[in-house]
Amino acid sequence: MKNAFILTASISVLALSAHAQTATTTQSTTPAIAETSQDALLRSTTLRDLGYRDGVAFSQLSGQTEIYFPVPDAGPILNGQLTLDIEHGATNAVERFLQVKIGDRIATSVGLDVEGGQLSLPIDIRPSDVQNGFLTIGLSYSGAFSEYICVDERASGDFVQISPDSALSLTLDPAQISTPLDFNGFRPAQVYVQMPEGNEMSGLAAAVRAATLFGAEQGGVNFGTGALAAEGNAWTAGAIELDVTTSGSDSEMEVIQTGAQPTLHVRGTDPQLGLWQLSSAWAGVTDAANSVTSALVSSSVDADVVLLSALGADLREKQVVSSEQFIIPFQSSDIPAGKTVSEIDLVLAAGLDPAGAGASATVYLNDTLLGARSLGRGVPERVKFTVPAGLVSRNNVLRVSFQRQAAGGQCRIKPQGYSAQVLPGSQLQLADTADETEHFFQLRQSFADGAQIFVDPDVGLSASELMPWLGSVAGTIIPDRAPIIPRNALTDIDADVPFVVVSNANPGDGEPLITVEKGRIEIRDRNGEVMFDGDALDRLGIVQMVTRNGVTGLWVRPGAGDAPQASVNTPFVLDRGDLALIGAEGVVVATSTNSNSLIDVVYPEQTSLMQILDQYRPWIVGGLWLALTLLVLAAFQKMYRRRRATPSDE
Repeated sequence: MKNAFILTASISVLALSAHAQTATTTQSTTPAIAETSQDALLRSTTLRDLGYRDGVAFSQLSGQTEIYFPVPDAGPILNGQLTLDIEHGATNAVERFLQVKIGDRIATSVGLDVEGGQLSLPIDIRPSDVQNGFLTIGLSYSGAFSEYICVDERASGDFVQISPDSALSLTLDPAQISTPLDFNGFRPAQVYVQMPEGNEMSGLAAAVRAATLFGAEQGGVNFGTGALAAEGNAWTAGAIELDVTTSGSDSEMEVIQTGAQPTLHVRGTDPQLGLWQLSSAWAGVTDAANSVTSALVSSSVDADVVLLSALGADLREKQVVSSEQFIIPFQSSDIPAGKTVSEIDLVLAAGLDPAGAGASATVYLNDTLLGARSLGRGVPERVKFTVPAGLVSRNNVLRVSFQRQAAGGQCRIKPQGYSAQVLPGSQLQLADTADETEHFFQLRQSFADGAQIFVDPDVGLSASELMPWLGSVAGTIIPDRAPIIPRNALTDIDADVPFVVVSNANPGDGEPLITVEKGRIEIRDRNGEVMFDGDALDRLGIVQMVTRNGVTGLWVRPGAGDAPQASVNTPFVLDRGDLALIGAEGVVVATSTNSNSLIDVVYPEQTSLMQILDQYRPWIVGGLWLALTLLVLAAFQKMYRRRRATPSDE
């Protein structure tokens, strides 16, 4: 749960006909929200915030989708407006329409000009439109040629593109946002965490937990010790104030209205518990002015299978005219430590057309074809596909594509879709992995049950300076559900829980690839060219896996330069490899020190046999060739002399 927004969408596309024509631009208009109280909050949620990075697109004169904007309660809503920024065009003089539904009511239907162009479509929102914690937006695109024209349905060149900046804007009464549940449901995706002034480890643990829960690896969290300065009525960041106490409740949460915008105050001896509760299945019990949490129990994880229904993907039935896809993303942290995906076990169903023809299902994992099956019986069928070793990584996408020959057309019958679905019972089969924890994504699996955190005071960074480094790393390497276990000293780290240590010196037992104890460092590429050294290397942070007391963890050494500046478009991701150099641009280079390393680490101030061999390699190679040549010549000369010394038979 990287933010408060949960997205489900379903799209079905039907093919009709189109021919050619140029597009022009129409005048766009931008409506304004109705005037409200000076104290009201203006909260805007874009399609980009919901995960539609490229917006929503339709073509071939047909398409439908539903978009779900999370709105937990209609109580705080004074008014609202949905604004759709649309670009459209067609290559033929064809009538096209876009219909918008809010819940079950048809809000508007607009004809799209034959010439194409751009327009901004405003739609007023009523509080009664909120149902079951969501505002459901239904989009339906349709069109048709004149009845006197007959063309191939696949020849249409029309399109409708709805911008990812299209937004739902709500005007809220801040006084009605009075519970932690309301705050978490209405807050913006961006979060500001106000850390305690002191050096309490419980405060650091809560900040790290916020980084994992709210998407620090995607730039979703900022940290500081001062209060957030809110400007105007636009609510653009949700402020969470952490307060560590030495006694009393483990975690207590309440919403305070001290400024222009509400702030969630989380205090206690272990405030991270409250943050985790807001992102867990127990969030509903925080619907009170004051919420106290003492403990949370997570559900057990099956060590042999992962149900696709538990991964949060949209597995609802789809109408397949020619092709449709089911997309099921999952992360390595969804798989227990020491396990990997060995088999995809699917239960699939595809309806038959009147001629008795079914559909084919093609399965991909991370864009690698696993196989295909024909579904011609019209009943649920179980199909299994073996997963090749090494295919699973940190972020994975399972894609099930249904295809069938479109029935209809020929200028007589509209193409008809028939149902297909990935059914409950579909699962990822797991197997023990023979590999050690050799990559970052495998370490993320190990962190699922908890992460020990220690920050060496010798690092010399304040909390606001430290968290941009530690927050990005924690967000990408520690799963949401993992409790954060703070440690006051390096010697306090247990031998049975993986760790993250922020320090200048190596916390591991062995010698890492990069260590600062050997003086000046040069990072070279495979060709021996220097990539980083001196000040350029000092500005970069170093992240590498190390082992201490038999358990593998992560050593983070912050750089002297700017910390990673992650965003949704440029996330900070540690995936394959066990060593990474990081900077303001994110991961500069990541490599594995166990095999096929992309870099070579040289310590010019340290003289070793390998460095001597590397420095004088051309001379050594030349000398060896010369010696070998002389040996060969000597051998031939000896053979020649022996033959001359042998008396002739004649």
